[in-house]
Amino acid sequence: METLSNSSNQSLWIFGYGSLIWNPGFAFATSRKAYAIGWARRMYQGNTYHRGDEKLPGRVATLIEETNSFTNGVVFRVDGKAAITTAVKYLEQREIDNGYSFRMVPVQIDSASSLNRHRRPTVVMALTCVADKQNELYLGPDDLIKMAREIVTAKGCAGPNCEYVLNLAENLRKLFPNDEDEHLFQLEQHVRMAKIRA
Repeated sequence: METLSNSSNQSLWIFGYGSLIWNPGFAFATSRKAYAIGWARRMYQGNTYHRGDEKLPGRVATLIEETNSFTNGVVFRVDGKAAITTAVKYLEQREIDNGYSFRMVPVQIDSASSLNRHRRPTVVMALTCVADKQNELYLGPDDLIKMAREIVTAKGCAGPNCEYVLNLAENLRKLFPNDEDEHLFQLEQHVRMAKIRA
């Protein structure tokens, strides 16, 4: 488990697969494109603060364990005890208070260089936030068209729920142009259609 750097200073890797990709909200030393192997991104977690309210919860991403799947995202390295403490406290307020739990997951760092294709991929243990099915905000799977209608209607203090879904899809296409995320990209198309009809 690589959670310490080679120096005497502590380092923590944090894996973002949702809004942390474009808005981490904490200081970090470096970031890399990465994959959480054995996990699938799904819009199954309800949100009654950032992207929805008590009357109409928004839908935000979580990770679901799925053996043959992977989730792309960004892994951030936070260096030093003070910075790590600050980042973790921030994530507690942003994620843990909204139904998520901390998990350490193996993350494969993406190498764009063709020179590195014959080397073993770098795998680090990274802290991430996962919403389990037992948390009170968990919405779970549903018909994608119905989910899209809910997403277009929901709005929280961070903005409309549809903005979250569209930003996530657009950022992932820029970062990983060759990757498919069938669940997210199909939902994105339904959200765009629902916005036109709204």
